[in-house]
Amino acid sequence: MTIIESRISKTIIIVSFFCNSFFSKAQNNSNTATVTLKEVVLNSPKTFTALNKLPLAVSFQEVEEYQNIFQQITLQDYLRAVPGLFTQNANNYAQDLRVSLRGFGARSAFGIRGVKIIVDGIPETTPDGQGQIDNIPLGLLKNLEVLRGPSASLYGNASGGVIYLNTIDYIEGKNFQFRTRLGAFGLQSYQLTGSVKNDKTTALIHANRLLTDGFRNNSGLEQNLFNLKIKHKLNPSSKIQFQMNYTQSPRAEDAGGITLEDSEQDWSQARQRNLDYDTYESIEHFKIGLNWSKNWSDRIDLNTYGFYSSRDFYGKLPFENGGIIDLTRNYFGLGSRLNYKVGKNNLQVAAEFLNQSDQRDRYLNILGSQGSISFSQKEKFQNLSFSILDELKLGELFFRLSLRYDDIRLGTDGFSQDQFYQVINPSLGVSLELTPNQHLYANFSTSFETPALSELSANPSGTEGFNLELNPSEAVSYELGWKSQGQKFKIESNLFLIESSNEILPYELEEFPGRSFYRNTGATQRYGFELAALYNYQHWELKTSVTQAKYLFKDVNNNLGNALPGIPNSQIFFQLGYTLTNDLNFLISAEHVGELFADNSNSVKVESFRRVRFQIGKSFNFNRLEISFSGGINNLFNERYFDNIRLNAFGRRYYEPAPGRNAYLGFQIGI
Repeated sequence: MTIIESRISKTIIIVSFFCNSFFSKAQNNSNTATVTLKEVVLNSPKTFTALNKLPLAVSFQEVEEYQNIFQQITLQDYLRAVPGLFTQNANNYAQDLRVSLRGFGARSAFGIRGVKIIVDGIPETTPDGQGQIDNIPLGLLKNLEVLRGPSASLYGNASGGVIYLNTIDYIEGKNFQFRTRLGAFGLQSYQLTGSVKNDKTTALIHANRLLTDGFRNNSGLEQNLFNLKIKHKLNPSSKIQFQMNYTQSPRAEDAGGITLEDSEQDWSQARQRNLDYDTYESIEHFKIGLNWSKNWSDRIDLNTYGFYSSRDFYGKLPFENGGIIDLTRNYFGLGSRLNYKVGKNNLQVAAEFLNQSDQRDRYLNILGSQGSISFSQKEKFQNLSFSILDELKLGELFFRLSLRYDDIRLGTDGFSQDQFYQVINPSLGVSLELTPNQHLYANFSTSFETPALSELSANPSGTEGFNLELNPSEAVSYELGWKSQGQKFKIESNLFLIESSNEILPYELEEFPGRSFYRNTGATQRYGFELAALYNYQHWELKTSVTQAKYLFKDVNNNLGNALPGIPNSQIFFQLGYTLTNDLNFLISAEHVGELFADNSNSVKVESFRRVRFQIGKSFNFNRLEISFSGGINNLFNERYFDNIRLNAFGRRYYEPAPGRNAYLGFQIGI
């Protein structure tokens, strides 16, 4: 079935236009170092068009220069400056980081939903849209790109957007590097990285061991990670990239959600039921990926990729019937993208095939001991897609049109409950060049998102098979924005309006306390304003972002006018950094997160909070030997806030407290 609905009856008009005369007239001092911002060309939008000219809301973050002072435990630390993006659950390693973009993804009880994760061109997100980031080598991150807004016309299951992570190919100026981090709550992190480079080949090998007791009782983590990346130039016009990742986490504990009254009695306590049932997860993850690119001429180039991933998951939940999950997941994908330049057009055609197979078994959890099997089923998901992208520049106008067709099939036990979806998602964007460094843009896009297999298998009836009452969600988005970039500054702002139907949100049942189920909640509306600004002066960098938005239920039968739970209406981020190459660098960042609601009825309000972080590092060079010392303080002013809110939790167990002021120290040596 084809599902494209246009429900938009409103027009959004840009109401803010920023004057850059102050910046453009800034004078250079002959005795002062001048920093010139480089023009950024992105990988994530599948184009070689510069960021400033794209009619899309895209955030680009350089992180490599600050890696020596980052704690490198959670991806949250790298995403805080992105407008429209909200993260929670950084300290519950069993549930993984919750990421939402423009409100999409907030529903996830574990993992990442509605946002596609890609690492070095290989999808980290499963074909059914379930993302996990516990196997990402944070210590290798070079930069990241975030597409904000529905991206189904290029990426399929990506209602909120795309996070595209790029890792380093080798250690700059070194062959060997050792890092360690020691900190509060028993934190121990040890990283060993080696690399080689010649005219044709770069190779990098990386290992990381992470241990922490966690802030709360029953919230510890043990994780081991291995990563290999090889790039080889076959000839002047062709290159190949191989990557492999292996992650083993024998135990990631889950402290569970508690009531507000419980948190006031003991801020660090775990839910007693989670202790009784010994709640934790264990994973073993393996991934290999291969990219091949070929330039036949200045007009034609081809990029092809393939990957295979397997994931063994074992988890205990705080209830008896089906409270132990044993999941074996295998998935793979093949994709190819051909770029062809003809006249003023840059054409791109692409095809992709994704396949996922899950064997899901549930057992009785008898106070932490595995009992008899209570549920067993095989689940499958297949997606075949074709897309076309056309970019055209006519004078001061730049047009970008994309269209994607998805043929989706999913089911249980050899597709005994087959469900089929045939979906077309278009996107149209146009950018107007006001001056060489200023652009006004507008775009329209649609999205379609199937429920993940884990959401479908959460059947409230308690029987095998899928919850057939759970339907895909869809959305239509409009956006109007402005971008400006000078030698020392960059500013971008936008207004967006998104209307969706069949929004999926979690809930709990009394007979399964701690287990999440899912249902469609009707229509929703999202609209708001986003701003990001960057200013460089000598060795100083000032960065800020602002998000002011509303995320509302529209359906008269489903909490009309209420706010979607788990998403703040207001976010403000500020960061001041200083970098002196191979000598000294520090960051001080502050953020404000507005109030949000814990339930669909908006009967439980979670208060706003602010948190400040300080990080500093000093390097010493002795010929080829480089030694660095670093440290940081998280939650500098000891703000009391919640790290995660469990949406619509039964018994008002919404709250997972965040740690107070805590510190870490780091040491790094490179040769």
